[in-house]
Amino acid sequence: MRALLFTSAVLLALAFVEAKKQTITVKGTTICNKKRIQAEVTLWEKDTLDPDDKLASMTSSKEGEFSLTGSDDEITSISPYLLITHNCNVKKAGCKRISEFVIPKEKIGGTYDMTYVTLDILSAKDKEKC
Repeated sequence: MRALLFTSAVLLALAFVEAKKQTITVKGTTICNKKRIQAEVTLWEKDTLDPDDKLASMTSSKEGEFSLTGSDDEITSISPYLLITHNCNVKKAGCKRISEFVIPKEKIGGTYDMTYVTLDILSAKDKEKC
């Protein structure tokens, strides 16, 4: 029994030693029907077993511009994604649409410039909340 506890403690310690800090910066401009709009932008990191980690969040400027930087300590490569909450082309007034954008793994450790994020195009991952 002691050997099992000792082995578990060593493996847990190694996991913390092996975890490395990984950083991602995401920037862009939110667009709706060819006009810049203000939106809530949140950078997340998908976890397989635990709830996802919120890395950073902000409201884009009145010109729709945003820049977020977030980091997380993980043993394996992080899986970052962006959620943008907005009211572009919602079905009912007062509702919000949440659009999800996956960030390419090769951008981890650098900057992912999304340039213009066109929110009027619906995707399969979009959700509407009223």
